[in-house]
Amino acid sequence: MGRSFTAELGKQVCTYKLYLIFGVSLALVLIAFSLVSLTVVEPASATYVIVVLNLATLAALTVVMSVAIVICTRRDY
Repeated sequence: MGRSFTAELGKQVCTYKLYLIFGVSLALVLIAFSLVSLTVVEPASATYVIVVLNLATLAALTVVMSVAIVICTRRDY
């Protein structure tokens, strides 16, 4: 029988480790830009809501990609 699904998924995801590192770097830069724009935007405006949602989405993506990078590094796929 073949490898388990999680092992195969880990192997497939870890082939893109370099892209994940680039994605985390890009997300951190975009978070910095969003934090700067957050200080300029009026609170309780539509733009403010968009910036906050942008920050939340980027933070979640950064966490997911960082966890994938750590797992790939520790398991040495």
